[in-house]
Amino acid sequence: MKKLAFAITTIVFLISCQNEKQLDPSGDCVKVRLVSVLCGQAVMKIEDPTKYSFGESWKDHSNVFLGFLDCSANEATLRDAPFFYVELSAKPFPDDNCPRCAAAIDYSGEKHFYVRVVPNCGGGSIKE
Repeated sequence: MKKLAFAITTIVFLISCQNEKQLDPSGDCVKVRLVSVLCGQAVMKIEDPTKYSFGESWKDHSNVFLGFLDCSANEATLRDAPFFYVELSAKPFPDDNCPRCAAAIDYSGEKHFYVRVVPNCGGGSIKE
C-alpha cells in the first residue's frame, strides 16, 4: 500500500511540474497580425494554429500575446500589414537598446515575449 501511495504521489508531482514548465519560445518564428500597438508594445494575434500554445485569451481576442518590439520595427508599417512574421525571445535582443515612450498597453495576460520582425519564417523556426 505504501508503494502504491508513493507511486501515485510521484506521478502527481511529475505532472504538476510539467504543467508549470516555463515556455521558452526563443528562436521560434510565428505568423501574426496586429491587434493593437503603442510605444514599442504590441498585442499580436497568432495566425498559425501550430503556434497557438504561445498565445492566450485577452479581452475578446484568442491566441494573442504581448510583444515588446525591437528598435527596428516600424509601427506604422505593421498597422497596415494584414500579417507579418516575428522571431520570439524570452529575453531582450542584445542589440535592442533604444529609447521608448512610457505609455503602456493595458494587457493583463501572462504571455509576454520580445519580438523581432523578420521577412518570413521559412521552416517555422530560426533557432540555430
